[in-house]
Amino acid sequence: MDNKIDNLFAAIENSKEYKNYLSIGKSLKKDTKINELIEEIKKLQKESTRLEYNNDDSYKEVDALIESKVKELNSIPAYIEYLNKMNEFNDILAMSSKTIEDYVNEKAN
Repeated sequence: MDNKIDNLFAAIENSKEYKNYLSIGKSLKKDTKINELIEEIKKLQKESTRLEYNNDDSYKEVDALIESKVKELNSIPAYIEYLNKMNEFNDILAMSSKTIEDYVNEKAN
């Protein structure tokens, strides 16, 4: 069984989807605009949470700003490509998980 799991992980690591995901992820780390937007969104989310926790209705304004920043982020082609590659890779992981689950269930019966 260990061999089958090792083979599964090797297949995942060698998959085109995984390699593409890693490659685009590395590219994004070098993109200052994307990283600045992500950091700004994170800070705004913390601020919104703090304001809402303190019953300060101005969190709604911060939420609107967050929404605007997320739209801006989601309009950047490199980020869209990253999300697509991430979804493709997550699909592979989900299929792998299902394969393992099916295997375990088959052996249990």
